[in-house]
Amino acid sequence: MKQKILLIMLLGIMIITGCSRSDMPYKEEEEMDKVQYQFQMETNEEKWSALYGTSCICHIIEGFPSDYIEQTALVYGRLRGLFGEPTYESMNYEDQYAYYITATTDDGKEIFLDVYSGSSGPAIGGQHDEETAEAARQLIQIILQTEPVDYDYVGFYLDGPSKVREGVKNGVPYAEEEEIDPEDEDYKELIRQMMGEDY
Repeated sequence: MKQKILLIMLLGIMIITGCSRSDMPYKEEEEMDKVQYQFQMETNEEKWSALYGTSCICHIIEGFPSDYIEQTALVYGRLRGLFGEPTYESMNYEDQYAYYITATTDDGKEIFLDVYSGSSGPAIGGQHDEETAEAARQLIQIILQTEPVDYDYVGFYLDGPSKVREGVKNGVPYAEEEEIDPEDEDYKELIRQMMGEDY
């Protein structure tokens, strides 16, 4: 029941934020056979500014399957399998992680993608043009074909408040949510980090 409530809230947030799952149609796998982009983590912090002011292009999970929450956990395991540790990870479940990715063409042109999990689930952000959209399409195909690695994440859903635990164990995703006392020390520490030490 709690997972259903969280799923409904994610759907509502997606509608409010306007990051539609139909904005960028998925292409058939055979259309993606010719790889045009190579993807890697962008470690040069000076290049991160290319992502400032960008926004959601598309979500990684198509639609809202009944096991959506487990699928979000699986996506993170697959991203870890592809790129290792994220650019950042947060205990705030609505700002869970981000990977800053450079997509490079054969002729050396670079396109920058923000692969993240925010308030409406795993998504890809960047500039809103066809080249960036195509790079995002290809990256999604690679993500969905990657074997996940095991991990364990614990964070907080602030609107509950609730504690969220998700991960992958032996290739199988799991996700749990439980209500918590607002006086929980880990929760209070997260709030202090977000609001300032005087909170």
